[in-house]
Amino acid sequence: MRVLTRIGILLLGAFVSVSACAGSGDSVESALRIEETLTPLVVTGSHADDVVTTITDGGSIHVDNNGGHVAATVTGAGTIRLVNNGAAVAVTLTGTGAMNVTNNGGVLTSTNTGNGVMTINSTATGAVTVTNTGNGRVMVNATGSAPITITHTGDDDLTYPEPVVLPPPQPGIVVTGSHAADVAPTVTGYGFISVENNGGHVAATVTGTGSITTLNNGAAVALTETGTGTIHVVNNGQVLTGTNTGNGVMTIHSTATGAVTVTNTGNGVVTVNATGPAAITITHTGDDDFTYP
Repeated sequence: MRVLTRIGILLLGAFVSVSACAGSGDSVESALRIEETLTPLVVTGSHADDVVTTITDGGSIHVDNNGGHVAATVTGAGTIRLVNNGAAVAVTLTGTGAMNVTNNGGVLTSTNTGNGVMTINSTATGAVTVTNTGNGRVMVNATGSAPITITHTGDDDLTYPEPVVLPPPQPGIVVTGSHAADVAPTVTGYGFISVENNGGHVAATVTGTGSITTLNNGAAVALTETGTGTIHVVNNGQVLTGTNTGNGVMTIHSTATGAVTVTNTGNGVVTVNATGPAAITITHTGDDDFTYP
């Protein structure tokens, strides 16, 4: 069993370098390349003097320490690569696996046993403790102020935090009515459109998670929802155009024989009751509620 400490490895590296130059006549550059290949311990950084390393049985440790105290131990043929710009770090690897750690946060402790690969990126101000006794891949992205403790066993892979998997976008479209064939609905995202059309052409577009619900017994209708809001329309009149941007609720009831145009770019509740022969154009901004008339 070989036990190599930091001082012993550095001396061995120097010996290999000098021997290579003297024995073969190779250039200094070639000798340095040989030294780099055969040196299993590299310690750099502004706080390199605050690093304690132990290598047993052929592994390697590379540390760039610009933060708190670092203790790194490899038993076996595994490899530790560590960049520390944060608080104290203790990393222990047993086996043929690998540990890649970047710490820009608080105290961090990690233990990897087996042939798996552990990768940790931490900006967490709370203490982070990660233990793996399997052979899979363990990936940890640690953030926040709360302490984080992760213990993983088995050969499956683990990612923390668990990635959010959204369901595939649903069509989210329901079209009915005697003139259902004259409806052009478009949903981009996870929104919803419901149209009952017994009148003129209906164009309904939702971008985001909002919704449009309309009953059209009149002339052509064009509705556009962008965001998380809602449009409710009952049209028994002439041409109607409604545009809602934000998370507000727009409700339009129209028997008007003149054209009706309603635009809302706020997050409040907009309610319109349109009647009469005159054209009606309404533009509302802001998050307050609005009622017409």
